[in-house]
Amino acid sequence: MNDESSELQMALQMRQSIIDKERCAEAALDAAQSLLKQKDYKGALRAFKKYYQLYDDDDPFGISTKDVAVLVENYEPARLVVRRWRNDKEKIIRQGKADRKLVDQWISLNEALKEKERTESVYRKLKDSRADDDVLEPLVSHLWRQLVGSRRYEEVRLYIHSLGFFLLLHITEFDSFVLFPGHLGQTGRGKNPAIEQCLRLIIQDGPPTYELALGLGEVDLACQFARRMLRVETSDRVYAALIGAAIHAGAFAQGEELYAEAKATLGSRRIRKTNKVFRTMPAGRVRG
Repeated sequence: MNDESSELQMALQMRQSIIDKERCAEAALDAAQSLLKQKDYKGALRAFKKYYQLYDDDDPFGISTKDVAVLVENYEPARLVVRRWRNDKEKIIRQGKADRKLVDQWISLNEALKEKERTESVYRKLKDSRADDDVLEPLVSHLWRQLVGSRRYEEVRLYIHSLGFFLLLHITEFDSFVLFPGHLGQTGRGKNPAIEQCLRLIIQDGPPTYELALGLGEVDLACQFARRMLRVETSDRVYAALIGAAIHAGAFAQGEELYAEAKATLGSRRIRKTNKVFRTMPAGRVRG
């Protein structure tokens, strides 16, 4: 056998080894989920441990937060094991060596353990130690709504471009699905799941993204976000959410402009939520 054939054979064997490992991992995960449904928590933990040992960090992390949460809630030994998995990943994060995928896995385990506050605690320690932005960014991508809610806008400044990009992407996708509902085989009857998903993300992430832009003084960019959101849905709930975001950011002039627009567009009988939010505007406080 010549060198070229030998190298080819070795490459094929390595590839087969990877495939076999993936199959074993998938089988272990399937078994774990099946045992969990049967309430065999000891067996499920054993299968999850096998999966974890076989799991390759280059592949998606298959253990769902919901599955782990059920396991640790019903079987105390599982809590100790899952906490160890979480701590192993956390060590890497604290060393500044984690990528987004590992951070996602770590946060998923925090949530399963009902220790969500640990995510921000580690973020704070990394920030206080002046970790690089590329170390903090994966954590900020999970914490940004919390940070915006606490008016810590500067901590999210580097992430605003990503937030804006994805908001406009969801809006573009929404428009595309509305115009071409048959693209994913939708017949046109009933609700379109793709449209519903895009709308949910727009309504969920649009107002805090708008608030962030205002909080950072990016008024023109914020107006672009608001205009495009309102093009998707001109409704009481959207106006109320945007006005609330403007008030929270201290951008009172923008809040008043949106309120006047809501009254002119929807009429006074159709802005109950908007009226309620606008009443939180501080008296005599109008500024942009």
